Amino acid sequence: MFQINDKRQRLLDIIDNFSAQQIIVAGDFIADEFLYGQTSRVSREAPVLVLEYRDLIRSPGGAANAANNLLDLGCKVTLAGVVGDDPPGLHLLETLAAKGANIRLVQTQSTYDTPIKTRILAGAHHTSRQQIVRVDRVPPNGSAMPIDWRRLAKNLRSANGIILSDYGYGSLSPGHLTVVRAWARKRQIPIVVDSRFRMSNFKRVTSITPNITELEAALGISIGSNADLLRRTGARVLREQKLDSLLVTQGRFGMTLFEGGRAPVHIPAFGSDEVADVTGAGDTVIAVYTLALVSGAVAEDAARIANYAGGLVVMKRGTATVTIPELRAAIQRN
Repeated sequence: MFQINDKRQRLLDIIDNFSAQQIIVAGDFIADEFLYGQTSRVSREAPVLVLEYRDLIRSPGGAANAANNLLDLGCKVTLAGVVGDDPPGLHLLETLAAKGANIRLVQTQSTYDTPIKTRILAGAHHTSRQQIVRVDRVPPNGSAMPIDWRRLAKNLRSANGIILSDYGYGSLSPGHLTVVRAWARKRQIPIVVDSRFRMSNFKRVTSITPNITELEAALGISIGSNADLLRRTGARVLREQKLDSLLVTQGRFGMTLFEGGRAPVHIPAFGSDEVADVTGAGDTVIAVYTLALVSGAVAEDAARIANYAGGLVVMKRGTATVTIPELRAAIQRN
């Protein structure tokens, strides 16, 4: 019992350090939209439901969602990236700036459209809304203006860590990693990466946090529930990409942490099986994992705290965040 209480207190002490940190979040900013409608009838024009419009909610997505999670945990955040000169992009910046984010290094590009992912949810008056379709309005890959890393490094000298959130829209380029790594190495701060389509291109960073599907796609293999193959694959990625750690999220099966010289650590998923919405859960995981690392946690403790956060956020509707009281309560009762 003493050992359990000691471990619990260690995690709580790490969380207490969250508000003293500052993290740079660089990458692709996305506007997540949730359009809610009430089912009224079947259309006479086609065998489809007619929805009566009820509400439209817009939330920060992608790199902006990672930043939003950090802000709600009391962390200071500096953003780097690009948005379109359009209502979704400007709303996104206003939302994060209102929470205290530093947006000076975010570029507004008139020839670029802020990516929008609209989820349409429908239900009867007395039922919960269920997602029936998602409509993505995305710019061509690589159309965003790349981040000016030299300007970023020159202007920001108080950061404790860097999150790179790569959704493939062009803000990030693995070719710029040389500048970022040199700067981070000089300051002795971690770089943690989440890359949707090109995980293998990010080498010699502190950690990457792919989900199991992204890991399979990057290596061209199918892992499924084969735990032995996952162990061998994780060790290979850790070695070939020269990482300090690799955190693979596996949905309802939890997550597995790989570190050099240590056996993999599998962490079962936290929370109820009644998942409300998995939208943005990966952004929450990388935000909390990185924040825990810069707050003094070893990788395993950081992964455990991130696992709590991921379990909490999928029990909420929409692109959600977690708070310090929620994290503390989850750790104390588990």
